[in-house]
Amino acid sequence: MLSLDAKVNLTCVETDQVAPGTIVRIRGNRVDVALDQGGLMVSLYMKKAGLYIGSQSGLEFVMKI
Repeated sequence: MLSLDAKVNLTCVETDQVAPGTIVRIRGNRVDVALDQGGLMVSLYMKKAGLYIGSQSGLEFVMKI
């Protein structure tokens, strides 16, 4: 279950690196996550239950819950 201030991990599709972040906003099927390192904000959209996909700075990120 998603909740504000929850710690999550985003996986970069291009580099396979995992980046920890914190959920800062939940709106319908969209979740905004602030990455812990660098402060980058990534908006993710639900593709199916438990799978969120978004892009930022030319990179695609996936979050599985």
